[in-house]
Amino acid sequence: MSDTGDDVKALADAFIQFTRSTQALEESHRLLQGQAKRLSEELAAKNRELALTNDYLNYILESMSDGVIAIGTDGLVTKFNRSAGETLGYTAAEVVGRPFDHVFGREFTIPSDSAAMELRAKSGRSIPVTERDAPMSDRNQVRIGYVKVFQDLTELEALRAQVRQMDRLAALGEMAATVAHEIRNPLGGIRGFAALLARDVPATDPRSRLVEKILVGTKSLDRVVNELLEYTKPVDLELRPVACAELANAAIAYLELKDQPIKVSHDISADLCVVADPGKMSQVLLNILINAVQSIEAEGTVSLSATADARTVTVTVRDTGCGMTQEELDHAFSPFFSTKEKGTGLGLAVAAKIVEGHGGSIQAESEPDRGSTFSIRLPRMD
Repeated sequence: MSDTGDDVKALADAFIQFTRSTQALEESHRLLQGQAKRLSEELAAKNRELALTNDYLNYILESMSDGVIAIGTDGLVTKFNRSAGETLGYTAAEVVGRPFDHVFGREFTIPSDSAAMELRAKSGRSIPVTERDAPMSDRNQVRIGYVKVFQDLTELEALRAQVRQMDRLAALGEMAATVAHEIRNPLGGIRGFAALLARDVPATDPRSRLVEKILVGTKSLDRVVNELLEYTKPVDLELRPVACAELANAAIAYLELKDQPIKVSHDISADLCVVADPGKMSQVLLNILINAVQSIEAEGTVSLSATADARTVTVTVRDTGCGMTQEELDHAFSPFFSTKEKGTGLGLAVAAKIVEGHGGSIQAESEPDRGSTFSIRLPRMD
């Protein structure tokens, strides 16, 4: 009987111990759950902080005006920012994961010849760039790749070419002005003697035709000299309010059509006025009208119109002539560029110079066999 009692007592003690152990385990479990919850919350907070930091760094990278391309140690592109895409024409999805040299047509490292730094765009065109390379390492100083930061030099190269062209034109203009002055004096003598011959030689004399050719030639050469001098000297303006219709009428009145079947007209309202030098602006319109008439081989029309906004008036000259190619259009206002055998290439150059002197602008639109349109924008006078 005593053995049974001992067994019951031992069992009761074991049960009590088991209960205490269970309670201790439950308490430990609750503590572990609390700690796991805190760790989970801390991890979530760290992940959010990491995501925000990653987004912030991406925002900085995408907001940079310079192009950024990163590669891994295997040469594959790992990062390609927005500016790089705008310069080279690719999206990040088209570039990331691909070999740098396959995409951009050269090795990643900067070429030894710094003047030859270029990157191939999606269009196949080589883009001139200035670039800087730097290695990337992790916190243990293990190399993980390289990063390239570059700037597009296309506009800068175009500006440099424009400056060089302007320098050449300035030197050419100085030489042309000197030549024009040297020509003017003997030309005046030739014209005077030819006029005397024309007076003394009867109209029935066969030599009168030769004298007339001399007069026509001197007149043409005098126009060339005047255009040269006009282009090379500063624009001296006498500004006043003037009606656009008045300018159009003056230019049309000086236009010589020589019985050509070409209709020249305008529908410009009399109340549209600009601040301009009437003589200079009439010369601008006349130069454009002369080019328009010469571009028409047979019958055709040349029309002038004008529109206005709050600050400017745009005078438009349209013709039905032969038009211009894109190359001719690009050089339309360049001095000494002409598509005509006897042209000086100064008419439109002088026109552009005068318009710019007025604080205005002039543009041309044209296509072969579809005519040309010249638009002159000038300050409006209410």
